[in-house]
Amino acid sequence: MAEREPVSPSSRPARGRPGLPAWLTRLVPPRFHPSLGWDGWRKLLLLAGLSLVLALFLAPPPQRPLHHYQVGQIAREDVKAPQDLLAEDADTTAKRQQEALAQVPPVLDLDEEAAEHINERLHRAMAFMREQLQLLGATGRTSGSAYQELLEKLKPEFDRLLGVSLPGPTFLLLAREDFAPALEALAKRLVEEFCRQGVIGPRTLPTPEPKEITLRRLPSRKEQVLTPPFPFVEVDNLRQPVAKVCREIGGTLSPADRWLVCDLVQFLLTPNVTLNLAETQERRQAAVRQVKPAFFPVKRGELLVRAGERLTPNHLAKIQALSRVSSPRRQVVIFFGVFVSFTLLVGISYHLARLSLKRFSTQFRDLLFLAVLLAAHTGLCRLFLGLGELLAASRPELGTHLVYGWPVALAPILAALFLGLETGLGVAFLSATLAALLLDKPFPIFLYFLSAGLVGIWGVRTCRQRADLIRAGLAVALVNLVMLTAFKLLDFPFTLKELLLGQALAIGGGVFTGILALGLTPLAEMGFRYSSNIRLLELLNLDQPLLKELMLVAPGTYHHSLVVGQMVEAAAAAIGANPLLAKAAAYYHDIGKIKKPLYFVENQIGVENRHEKLAPSMSSLILIAHVKEGAELARKHQLGEQIADIIRQHHGTCFISYFYQKAKALAPDPSQVHMEDYRYPGPRPQTKEAGLVLIADQLEAASRTLTDPTPARVTGMVQKIINNIFADGQLDECELTLKELHLIAKHCIKVLNGICHHRIQYPQPAEKTRANDHLDKQPPAKDQARAANGADKGREDLKRLGMV
Repeated sequence: MAEREPVSPSSRPARGRPGLPAWLTRLVPPRFHPSLGWDGWRKLLLLAGLSLVLALFLAPPPQRPLHHYQVGQIAREDVKAPQDLLAEDADTTAKRQQEALAQVPPVLDLDEEAAEHINERLHRAMAFMREQLQLLGATGRTSGSAYQELLEKLKPEFDRLLGVSLPGPTFLLLAREDFAPALEALAKRLVEEFCRQGVIGPRTLPTPEPKEITLRRLPSRKEQVLTPPFPFVEVDNLRQPVAKVCREIGGTLSPADRWLVCDLVQFLLTPNVTLNLAETQERRQAAVRQVKPAFFPVKRGELLVRAGERLTPNHLAKIQALSRVSSPRRQVVIFFGVFVSFTLLVGISYHLARLSLKRFSTQFRDLLFLAVLLAAHTGLCRLFLGLGELLAASRPELGTHLVYGWPVALAPILAALFLGLETGLGVAFLSATLAALLLDKPFPIFLYFLSAGLVGIWGVRTCRQRADLIRAGLAVALVNLVMLTAFKLLDFPFTLKELLLGQALAIGGGVFTGILALGLTPLAEMGFRYSSNIRLLELLNLDQPLLKELMLVAPGTYHHSLVVGQMVEAAAAAIGANPLLAKAAAYYHDIGKIKKPLYFVENQIGVENRHEKLAPSMSSLILIAHVKEGAELARKHQLGEQIADIIRQHHGTCFISYFYQKAKALAPDPSQVHMEDYRYPGPRPQTKEAGLVLIADQLEAASRTLTDPTPARVTGMVQKIINNIFADGQLDECELTLKELHLIAKHCIKVLNGICHHRIQYPQPAEKTRANDHLDKQPPAKDQARAANGADKGREDLKRLGMV
């Protein structure tokens, strides 16, 4: 093999985008957000789209608008509760409100300034009369018509200042006493005493008499709660209580003067306690507002009202409860909450899988496949849920038990089949969660769904035949049967009919899952260009049209591919890679040589080397073109994206040193010959299988240059080529470790020694030897020289990768 120079990281070609439809690759331009990049935007859009679809399936369905019913009307349709509701119990709520109203006492306002106003008027009136009489020199002892006329003239002004109209006798008695200050003082004391106690009118207190009242003193706004008997004095019954108090505080006044003061005070006192209806009503309304409505539960699926039924207040309360939870604004808020929840759930699951699952693929094609799986799984479960609700109307038992026949293991089976067991486990948990959220009691059924998914993954762990999918479905059916029986035991007692019906649906669900997996597997292979183990086994059939064409057109390449397939199969099993994928990729890795088979040395049997008449640059282009042409043939014949990727990567960015050196030798100016023009475009191997094919391809080609392929020479050649590949950085982007490179070298040496082994030369009779003398072909001088050079090269000190 020619020496290869290492390539700098800056010159390495960027990894190409996965093969997707053109419309999808142009969906979001990468310049839209340079820091996020094209791949990041596609994944964000995929996350949003999946969350939106899941929210559409799992959010509560919008309730169609209800008619505006009133009590006594006839219902036009059946109304069923789509979820658990709480309807207001109007009777209980009204009873509680009445109790709250009864606990709020009436509010009465007592004017604390009433006595001050009355006494001020009394003082002005009494002082006025004393002043007028003093000016005229008249006294209470004066008599005569002139005096009487004077009093009659002064009385209107006295009444005006006093604020009340005193009867004539009372006025005359006051005049007889010269409107004495002692009388005024006693009257003031009485007014203050009774105003402080409270004077009420005949209708101030509500009837019937309340058990308690709230007395609010104004303007101080001090409140106190009073209970019967109340301390108020009615304005119409003042004479007796005023006389009693007057006798107690009258002092030295004569009885006549005391009665005179009593008469005066009766006319002066007015009600200073009033019922504040506005404040009372406001407090009662506040108490009513604090009363929490009473509710009664309405279960999901309960028939609120039947068509043709006369509506009662109870029906109307249920319909109003349904209207409250079915408002468009509330539906939008609920949908947005569900959407955000699923966005977080799926996004966190993706990041955890990317960090913790070693074989989890982050390619957009694989994520799109998982999104389609989860969305289709949820939609299928939603469909079965609707079917169960329809059946429940005529056959309730069948509708209730149909959930045990859901094909919930389908998504985990397909994910494990195409993306590996680790990814299948994650899908099993997600799919079980999504399906369980559709039901009223999610946790028990979640265990049922999860068990089915896990068993489905176990059933396809070594799937190599289509019949294995049916066997996986039967395994799911068996576990479903056991889980259903366990659930029924937990719900004891139950009828035998219910048990048998549930078991039949559980078994049917498992079998139906296997049939769906069998039918959908080819669709997934075609739609997403996947290669399952079953498909890989089909591709390994040597009767495949592409392999037959390769055998006829390029027999040397065909034999080379078979040997490479043997090498990678043994090595892949040793390092934990997929042997079927590696072998199938090895069979098809050089199919691009079908286009120009005679330009490759293994097919040049008895013909001249066509590269002798071509420029070195043209020769390198022809060699490089077989990679692109091979990938195109893989797409055309639907070999799968994994094999197409390995075809593009099986040369990495290796250096074509022979034609590079030839170009430098023929060029007038060797500095004009660029090394980049003589490298394969890549990308470098991204997976273990691609790295295996690259190594085995070069080892098989180099093994044909050994003139005397002894085990020692084969071992040295293998070690040298693997060292060169490693030093050239071709394995930097795949997951091959040094330990795995040891195992690869070991198994490749074993296969090559088996192919290149020596045979014993059997003795022949002399006459046959002479007769067939022309059959003994001696190696030409050029081959002898090559053998000598090979022996010298075999003695050189090989640089080994930690191998002794």
